Amino acid sequence: MRRFWAAAGALLVLLPCIAIVLVGSGIKQRAVELVSRTHAHRAPHTSSLSDTKVTWQTLRPEHAAYYPSKIRLFTGRESSLYGRHRDILNMRSILQNGPSTSHVEIFSSLRVAALRSVAWDKGAHVMVFPSFAEYPDLHMISKTDIRGYASTGNNVVFLGGFGTLDVMNEVFGWQLQPVAYQDGPFYRSERNAHNTVMATMPSLVQTGGERTYGVRMKSLPASARSYYDSLGDTVLFAVRYDLGMVTYVGSDMAPAGNAVWHKLLR
Repeated sequence: MRRFWAAAGALLVLLPCIAIVLVGSGIKQRAVELVSRTHAHRAPHTSSLSDTKVTWQTLRPEHAAYYPSKIRLFTGRESSLYGRHRDILNMRSILQNGPSTSHVEIFSSLRVAALRSVAWDKGAHVMVFPSFAEYPDLHMISKTDIRGYASTGNNVVFLGGFGTLDVMNEVFGWQLQPVAYQDGPFYRSERNAHNTVMATMPSLVQTGGERTYGVRMKSLPASARSYYDSLGDTVLFAVRYDLGMVTYVGSDMAPAGNAVWHKLLR
């Protein structure tokens, strides 16, 4: 009799365990069926994707003869060109005398709405900021618009100046280190200029009547290329920024400057 009750007690203990095992195996089998159905459903879609080839196309020509048809030039109160009509005409003349005729439009405000209208102009692929006479008060939205303008395949060009480098650091989060003004010559980097428009530029550039502001090459972002430098300092470099780029030209393009700097800017 005792053996009977002992066996019955053991059976009562084992029944819940057996039920759990059976339920678990049923759930596992159901999960396997669902997974197999999912793979069977996705198989045709995966095979169709494997047959698709992605073709990258450039937004604009990249040959040396290409020149933007429209350029936006900043001449606001923070700019060194502010109120200097003759200097503005000189800068417009430099930018227009490229390989082809280009239309230069000026904008004079860095407020959110004004800068956004420039950054969203689909016909203008170059935005030029001369050296800054006053440090600009850029709104966070304006900084985002400048970065967005560059990242969508356009070129943001900054001309030489200590204030310019501070603005570039603030907008793009870089740590560019300026160097004191120094005389040239600055030599073209054959390695970086190869297969670019810079390959057709002069092999060296001297400092003339303009002021030249260099940058420590060791402080450049990883995606930067220096095109003219000397003894660890660069005066012309470009940084790849998503689909576009950010370019720095160390000269302030003073009217008394030499034609070589003007050619480099173009």
